[in-house]
Amino acid sequence: MELWNFRGKQNTITEALQVKLPEHAVISVTGAGGKTSLIFAWARELAETGKKVIITTTTHMYRPAVMEDGNIRIVVSDDPNRSDKVTAPTEEVLEGLRNEADVVLIEADGSRRMPLKWPAPWEPVVPDYTDYTVCVAGLSALGKATSEVIYRYEDVPEILKRDTVDMSLIQAMLSLRDGGQKGVRGDFRVFMNQVDGDTDRLAAASRLQQIFAVMGIQSAWGSLRSDEPKVAVILEAAGNSKRFGSNKLLHTMEDGQPMVNSILQTARAVDAYKKILVTQYDEVAALAPDFDVVMNDSPDSGISHSMQLGLEAAGDADAYMFCVCDQPWLKASTIERLIEEYKKGTAGLVSLAWQGKMCNPKIFSSRYKEELMNLTGDTGGRQIIASHTDDLKLVEAQSEEEIRDIDRL
Repeated sequence: MELWNFRGKQNTITEALQVKLPEHAVISVTGAGGKTSLIFAWARELAETGKKVIITTTTHMYRPAVMEDGNIRIVVSDDPNRSDKVTAPTEEVLEGLRNEADVVLIEADGSRRMPLKWPAPWEPVVPDYTDYTVCVAGLSALGKATSEVIYRYEDVPEILKRDTVDMSLIQAMLSLRDGGQKGVRGDFRVFMNQVDGDTDRLAAASRLQQIFAVMGIQSAWGSLRSDEPKVAVILEAAGNSKRFGSNKLLHTMEDGQPMVNSILQTARAVDAYKKILVTQYDEVAALAPDFDVVMNDSPDSGISHSMQLGLEAAGDADAYMFCVCDQPWLKASTIERLIEEYKKGTAGLVSLAWQGKMCNPKIFSSRYKEELMNLTGDTGGRQIIASHTDDLKLVEAQSEEEIRDIDRL
């Protein structure tokens, strides 16, 4: 994790955001592009100083793997509609939490894991007793198509709409009273996340900080990435679709979009080290200007060749997730669960499963790179997994529909 503000590099989130915590502090986090990451990183930082921290939400959040860890406690309710999500506790419980902890951190907004967010009329949900409201934005959105990286893009005022995200748009979205400052209670702070060593993002963050300072808004920027394993997501879209009878990746689905667009949109919502698309089709490549696109000029060499092209593009990634592009109902939250399982460090191979049966996607640790590079023809990674079942972890899909692939009309 790296943090900066106008004073230079900072050691803690509290210092970077220039927060002076009152007794029984309540901090609400809004926006997009790393709210949950900020909350959990901040909770660990505060807990290490001996403070008792409670994490909760006024909307929804993904279900944490651990509900209590030392000085950190998570207080939420089960979501009756989603087993992978939790929702807000009752209002009475929520109000009482500040008396049970030194700091309460509240996820007060939703963003479907996208880097930027424009609030709907009912958002965010910030309690009146909040001491600090911190709005988060992901600078990975810079230069990307606005419709693909802004949650609730349809609600963005017409005067702000444009084709790609630039610095002025981020400034407006964070600073406007009906944008990033909507619903603010207590003191307001901005955190610009996902700088991730990118020089253009760093320059934009530094310039935005100067502009915000003139506006009286205190801000910080940086990367909430830690020393976690770097997982590259590799989308395999180079097959010949022989059983389908035509290029199934461009087959129009019920939403009017080509099939491949489903997995592209799903991957866009995932926080990954790299996102790589391997394809033989110019039409498919044109749909993914925001991915690292690798053209496969030898698709008849089989699946193994596509995998190896993806591996080469992944560079120094610590692990590789291979996704096929004919699973249009695969959810971003499922991909995130697979990545989170891998990051626990208990297995070098992680696969999606349905009722205990292995299916796609699959993650391979980089220690299996040599074996992957030695595959030939239409041999995928299953034979590697078969030789290392003691290093395999299965993660159940949320529904049978998620694992369904489309091979025939």
